[in-house]
Amino acid sequence: MFETSKMSMVKGLGIGLAVGTAAAVASTKMMTKKGRKACKKNAARCMKSMESVIDAMMG
Repeated sequence: MFETSKMSMVKGLGIGLAVGTAAAVASTKMMTKKGRKACKKNAARCMKSMESVIDAMMG
């Protein structure tokens, strides 16, 4: 039981670290005009991909 909770904590820390790093990178890229344009383009591409995945799951 103790090992399971220990591993859950380690996984949680890993996920938190990954999310924090991604947020830091995104905020750094948003400082420049070129970075904002690239982030916007990537976000639009990601949304289209997610829409197609959801459509595939539903239909």
